[in-house]
Amino acid sequence: MGGRRLVSLLFSRAGVSNWICRRRMSTLSVSDGSSRSTKVLPWLMLPPAVEGGQVTHNFYSLGESRVLSIRGGGDGLKLGFNIDDTKFVGSSKGWLALLNKTNDDLLLTNPLSQRHLKLPPVPGPLNPDNIFGCVEGLITSFSPNEEEEENCRAMMIYGYELAFCCPGRSTEWTPIGSRLTNDGFNGSEVVRVYESFVYSAAQELFFCVTDNSDFEAWDLRDPHSPVMIPMNDLSADPEMYPVAYRSREELVMKYMCRRMRSLVVDEKSGQLFLVIRFVANNVDSNGSFVSPDLCYDESLPYKTIDFDVHKYDPESRAFMYMDHGSSLGGDDDGLALFIGTNHSFAISAKDYPEGFVKPDSIYFTDDLLRNDFDDDDELDYGGHDIGIFSYKDRSFSPCYYPSDAKSFRRISPSPMWYTPTPPL
Repeated sequence: MGGRRLVSLLFSRAGVSNWICRRRMSTLSVSDGSSRSTKVLPWLMLPPAVEGGQVTHNFYSLGESRVLSIRGGGDGLKLGFNIDDTKFVGSSKGWLALLNKTNDDLLLTNPLSQRHLKLPPVPGPLNPDNIFGCVEGLITSFSPNEEEEENCRAMMIYGYELAFCCPGRSTEWTPIGSRLTNDGFNGSEVVRVYESFVYSAAQELFFCVTDNSDFEAWDLRDPHSPVMIPMNDLSADPEMYPVAYRSREELVMKYMCRRMRSLVVDEKSGQLFLVIRFVANNVDSNGSFVSPDLCYDESLPYKTIDFDVHKYDPESRAFMYMDHGSSLGGDDDGLALFIGTNHSFAISAKDYPEGFVKPDSIYFTDDLLRNDFDDDDELDYGGHDIGIFSYKDRSFSPCYYPSDAKSFRRISPSPMWYTPTPPL
């Protein structure tokens, strides 16, 4: 059975389905028998393989706890450039975002439909003083299929700036956002570094956060007149934000870590979450701190040690800290948050058979390889910081790859979460 025909069946058949594609691909879909669209569990994108000029995309299925392999076209023939020259810079709405490191071409590709969509090339630095000059992430508002193409917007973090385009129609990226912000201490201006973004279909807005905890929303429905909606009046409990702690030891430990912010939208409820991730720069084989400073020792791995989650309250316009032990979705909805290089998202564990998704958990992939290590093949680590964090009891468990520090090895390209969508 052809891949296109098989995936069409996969997304239309009710009940729990187990299909085989080319003897190697299978997946699991869930439907309640109503007219609602079939729900498909997320996949973890693993490093692709190239053999005999063929690119094979590999994914780990959460539902079946097995690897799915999807063979694409010839290397270079389908993608337009060699897979070895490719940097994966995002995963959004069933599409992967690829950057050609040799000429800065950008491409969206759907591994299931094997459709490719070329985006405008990465421009020179949008700001002449931008010394970073690299794509840090790319998401879309919708799957850029024929029905949604007119409304689809792609947004990327480029260096420390924002830019957007209309996939399939734009010939260049449009820079948006302020480059400078107040440092909050002595009134001086510092560079504004955009760190995370997410799209809310319910509100038709892109939400963004910087490493200085500045928040803003963007209405890009009219590409000729993008509108920024300020959110600088947001407040938070000063005792719990940006670092929540219950003891002095926990406070010291978290301040020794690198803090990484991710915005997550639960499309089912419309809730907006801010996830703060604490990454220890250097740990030993037992996962214990080695160096108290913020410098990396390339001979030692880094490791995520904790998370804090804050939920946006539109009435008070505040990000409210969610105490460990509470339900992430509220009312025991049992949300699972998926973060990393992908377009962050949330799903309810109640929408799937028991045991397939761990409720009140954070499924995370390594987000540091993208920023720091992707072009250095000599390093022993990078891409390895993957796992599942239980927000209620603050415990870690593995997700395909081992989560104990002594087993860490470099994984390139860094795995990311992928949400399968019907073929186009």
